[in-house]
Formats: sequence, structure tokens, C-alpha cells
Amino acid sequence: MKVSVVVPAYNEAENIERVMRALLGQETKLAQVIELVIVASGCTDDTAGIARKVGQGIPGVFVHVQERRDGKVAALNEYLRQRDPRAEVVVMCSADLLVAPDVIEKMVLFLQGHPEVGMVGSRPVPNNDPRSLIGKMVHVLWDLHHRVSLEVPKMGEMVAFRGALVEQVSELSVVDEASVEDIIRSKGYNLGYVPDAVVTNHGPETFAEYFEQRRRIARGHYWLELAFGYEVATLDRRLLVDTVAKAMHDEDPFGKVAVVAAVASEVAARAAGFWDARVVGGRHRTWQRLESTKHIGGHK
Repeated sequence: MKVSVVVPAYNEAENIERVMRALLGQETKLAQVIELVIVASGCTDDTAGIARKVGQGIPGVFVHVQERRDGKVAALNEYLRQRDPRAEVVVMCSADLLVAPDVIEKMVLFLQGHPEVGMVGSRPVPNNDPRSLIGKMVHVLWDLHHRVSLEVPKMGEMVAFRGALVEQVSELSVVDEASVEDIIRSKGYNLGYVPDAVVTNHGPETFAEYFEQRRRIARGHYWLELAFGYEVATLDRRLLVDTVAKAMHDEDPFGKVAVVAAVASEVAARAAGFWDARVVGGRHRTWQRLESTKHIGGHK
């Protein structure tokens, strides 16, 4: 299956070469990566220049520059307007990830084997230090996402979808993967989760950034529900209660403290995010960078 990969990037000079080389070095048999597109959106650093150097002389590598930063969904739409129409599968990858060499192949294999599925998600695993409370909260959060996704797939960080299904995404959205989920489901396709397709991310290292990240995501999810009636898996209260209960049972005493802290933070962040969705809605589509999340190699 022919694959096109897009990496939306805003000031990712620290990470763009690493993620590009990981994507260009994917080990594939079924998947045939025919293009890699970097969309440098309103960057004030050398993201575009580094990307061009990495891709120099490599067929199918393109760097698109958006002079103004209008949000990740706008970058995705820029790509969708210009992507190679031969691609049967589109892979969307965040720039600040460590990508295992078999992720694309595993996601494409899943799509091939499940024709009723229109979109699949990889499994993000954080590399934060779990000995600190905030680091353990990050691990707990992504473990909860993993547990939820085993029941009802929840997309994030790196996803793959059938290219013919998505032509454009509403630029009022601030949750790109969830908005693509909505499009896929509206066309009668299911979602899939590939837990052994692992990517590594880095969560916030301060409580302020952790809370801000959760608030932003909550706002995006509630806006999507209010605007389009689409509910992501992590808004299912029954599923969340069951998942948290299982996590509490499995964790050691320090882990239990982190679960309680993560849940309390999530409740507060969702309350704030719901207010934002009602008041701000889709009028604000860009955010300040959460700096600590960009140091995928560790805190600097």
C-alpha cells in the first residue's frame, strides 16, 4: 500500500532531523512510503532549513512553508491540498517523537487486514522520569489512554488513515486527530488501535504545563462534541471509571498517589476546558509551546 507521511511542525529545529530520519528509515514490506512532507508552520527557527538539508537529494521529500502559524489543522489542510493522490494511506506524525522502525508497517498491516477500519493509532509511551510525581502522572495518563484504547480506540501522536476518506478538516478545531476520527466515523468506518506500534513522547515536566496541556485538549474535545456531536473515547465516563479503578488496583503506593493526582488534575482541567469551549470555542487555534515537552531526549 502506498503511503504518504506528513509532519506538521512549529519551531521543531531540535527534533525535525531525528523524526525525519526515523520516518525515512522505516522497515517496510507491505507499506511503500512514496512521500514525506514537512509543513513548517510559521516557524521562527531553522526547522525548514534543517528539513531541506535532511531531504536534499531524496525523492519524495518535500518541505512546505506556511509564513503564518494558523494551527496544526491548518498545516494538515495545507498538506491535504497538495499530497500525492496515489497514496492509499496517510500517516500523520508529530515532530517531537521517537519513532520505532516498524510503526508504519504495523499500522498499514492493520488497515490491510481490517477493511472496515478507516483509521488506526499507534501507542505513545512517555520517557519522563517516573520517580518524580509529575513524571509518574504522565506515565499514568498515557497508561490510562492505552487501557481505554484497548476497549475503544483513541487516536494520538501518530496515526494512519485511508487517504480517500479525508479531504479537509475544520480549521476551527484544535484537536486534529480527534477531528479526523469524527470524519472517519461519519463515513461509516471504524477506528483501530495497534498497541505494538510504539512511539515515544515526552510529557510536561511541570505541573503548570501539565495542567495547561490537559486543559487545551479538554477544550478541543468539548468543542468537537458541541460543534459536531462527536465524543472521543476518553469522554466516556463509565469507561474512564472502570479504567481508573483497574489502574489503582495495579499500581504500587506511589503509583496510586499519582493516579489520584492525575484524576484530580483531569477533573479540574476538564472543567476549565469545558468553559473554554463554551466561551472561546474555535476562535483561538494556536498555543504557546510547552517547552519541556519538546526535549524528547530528556529535560534540559
